[in-house]
Amino acid sequence: MRDRTFLVSELICNPLPDSLLIEELASYGHACDRSLAHVTKSHVFSILKQMQARQLSATQVTAWASRLEGREDISFEFGDEGAVREAIFWLANPEINWPVDEVLCCKIEALFERRKLPRD
Repeated sequence: MRDRTFLVSELICNPLPDSLLIEELASYGHACDRSLAHVTKSHVFSILKQMQARQLSATQVTAWASRLEGREDISFEFGDEGAVREAIFWLANPEINWPVDEVLCCKIEALFERRKLPRD
């Protein structure tokens, strides 16, 4: 079996993981006493760009975000209350937020722009 950290990192970076990766990761469960991988706004932007280029469907983007949401072995840039965590929530839950489409992509980009750190 592959290392859990590798599997979690692959889950973040690969929006279309193979079923073996999902099965291996499931054998570890969701509970974890520390973060093994970090989701950044770059990850989210990469997924949104793939959707805008029609390489991923809205359903695939939602599935990707759903696989990340609620995992104890994943942390988020800007923390649990930050913009990246909020974007993942929006993408994972279109039924209670907004449809995963170009409009939502613009909302997420605006969310990230508002959360930028000031320059020195």
